[in-house]
Amino acid sequence: MVAAAVGTSTAFDQHAITAITDSQIAERRHGGQAAITRASELVVQAVATAVALPLGGNNYTDLKPVLDAAIASDRASHDNRVRWLVVLNDDGRVVEQTAGAPAPAALAGLEAKLAGGEHGNDVVRANIQDTEWVYGAEIKLGRSVIGKLRMGVSTAGLEHELTQSIDQVAGVAHASRNRALGVSLLVLALGIVVAALQGSRLAKPIKALTVQAERIAAGDLQIRVLEEGRRDELGVLAHTFNLMAAEIRDLLVQQAQKASLEKEMSLARQVQQAMLPPETLDQHGAFKVVGYCMPASSCGGDWWTYRKMSGGRMLLVIGDATGHGLHSAMVAATARGAVEALAAVDEQLLTPDQVLRAIDSGIRQLGDNNVLMTAFAALFDPSSSVLHYANAGQNFPYVVGLGAERVLGQPSIIAASGNPLGDRTIPVEIRRGSLQLHPGDLFVAFTDGLVERSNPAGKLFGDRRLRRLLVGAPLTDGAALVTLRDLVVQVVEQYAEGAVAQDDVTLVLCQFDPVQAPTQQTASRGAA
Repeated sequence: MVAAAVGTSTAFDQHAITAITDSQIAERRHGGQAAITRASELVVQAVATAVALPLGGNNYTDLKPVLDAAIASDRASHDNRVRWLVVLNDDGRVVEQTAGAPAPAALAGLEAKLAGGEHGNDVVRANIQDTEWVYGAEIKLGRSVIGKLRMGVSTAGLEHELTQSIDQVAGVAHASRNRALGVSLLVLALGIVVAALQGSRLAKPIKALTVQAERIAAGDLQIRVLEEGRRDELGVLAHTFNLMAAEIRDLLVQQAQKASLEKEMSLARQVQQAMLPPETLDQHGAFKVVGYCMPASSCGGDWWTYRKMSGGRMLLVIGDATGHGLHSAMVAATARGAVEALAAVDEQLLTPDQVLRAIDSGIRQLGDNNVLMTAFAALFDPSSSVLHYANAGQNFPYVVGLGAERVLGQPSIIAASGNPLGDRTIPVEIRRGSLQLHPGDLFVAFTDGLVERSNPAGKLFGDRRLRRLLVGAPLTDGAALVTLRDLVVQVVEQYAEGAVAQDDVTLVLCQFDPVQAPTQQTASRGAA
């Protein structure tokens, strides 16, 4: 690059020198030609004056010496510009001329050129060739024109002088160019030598760096590049390799930990899903039940369960631990375990109020901080067609009546609130109650994740949409109950338009349908 720069600079310098030389030569040529013109005009006028008397007296023999003397004078001054002289009388006939003068025919042509030439100071000038000029002046005796004088002038001397100057400048420029090119070649050779030495100095550590980098790429993350201490780009690269190896090792450790955690989360999800009732329809006497539970992450805090009891009774519990994730899943598992433990002691203890108190007692023992959970427990008694319930902060469930065409009507809200369970700062407050069921009535329970499912605009699905979705739905059999469950889940997900769920979603449908309940004999055969 340095050699190319020097060569380019030399070319520009050469061009600049040539341009300057051409300009100076043009100025010198113009000045020389102007000087020749002035001198020639003086000479032609002087000679015309000198030959006036001999020509006027017809002493033609005296003309020759005057003309020769003018040429000799020019030779003596070393100008050598005057080539020939011709004297013409008033008739245009040549009466005398010097050696080298043009022939009569050529002289006639010169007269035509002089007629169209430059006029000034009683002198006329015309170019014969690039280096030959002809000057003409009238020969006067007094005021009478008695003849003409023609003088040939050469500028060859000027051109020779200019040519020598051009050659001299060209020689200087050529020598300068050669010196610059020599410097370029020297710089180039020096650069090649330096590059070779530098390449040789860098090749060895680069090779070592490559070998060590290949070992790192092969998985040997304990290896370290030794060139890290260098204070150049190789040192920076070595430091980067070492840092990369350490970060890759940390990432692999984190990846292994993450994979282990994901495996544990997967197992926890499987365990939690196994604790939930299956999503298929189940029937116990006059009651058909089906549910859906989907955590927002690998594990969730939502849960629900039901327990078949004697006399065709059924206990149904739905709960929602604060948040979602592994911590909430452990709280949900503890709550379900409390229900199972209570059922194992005595079935008579499975009242809605007692179930919620057992859950409250169990989750109050978890950790140092409050672990909150909302829950709703319902006990269905077919003998009295009564629903006994207890609520601890859970969303209000619905009871939807079934019309004559087995089509759902307007939902009724079971408005009983209470406080969430597990709060150590306040006493537990559970709202209890009961209501009369009618054949075909549908019990609908859900967590807040269902009605608070939002679309990308942040607008919630809401209770009103859920109630409108239930109205008019046919419940002809158990399959229709499953269809209704799937329809609700589908509509909610379509409303979300792919937005990520922020909370767990749980929905439980339980229908009191003694009309289609199997007879005792049929049930006995099925049990057998």
